[in-house]
Amino acid sequence: RENRKKEKNIKIFTEKNLKKFLNLSDIVVSILPDTEKTKNFINKKFLNLMKKNFFLINIGRGSTLNENDLLLHLNKNKNFFVSLDVFKTEPLPKKNKFWTHKNVIVTPHAAALTDIDSSIDLMLNRFKDYKKNGKIKSDVNLAKGY
Repeated sequence: RENRKKEKNIKIFTEKNLKKFLNLSDIVVSILPDTEKTKNFINKKFLNLMKKNFFLINIGRGSTLNENDLLLHLNKNKNFFVSLDVFKTEPLPKKNKFWTHKNVIVTPHAAALTDIDSSIDLMLNRFKDYKKNGKIKSDVNLAKGY
């Protein structure tokens, strides 16, 4: 019961109220997948909705971020910072401006570490399901694009 009460207090924001969400946020972590709808989702319009003092983290997919728009935004806003784990081109080219920009942290596409115990449990359960029904379950939904 306690969990249900807590869940009722979670605010859910959609694309329709993105401006309100960004106005309430100081830090945003993007975990967007690569779909037609999310390509360049974080663009000039999106970035301009953010506060001037902001921290954006992208650990989703590089295609969701318009890198040119981000560089322009970073150059105009000295208190806007980003941590980028994914890029449109990987590995990130040596001459890319993100490497030397003072407001950018580049991480080595390792935003999440694999938890060995949960991975083994997952593989074991998938194997048991396969032995039971002869099918391998996939979490990939090609219709959704991820």
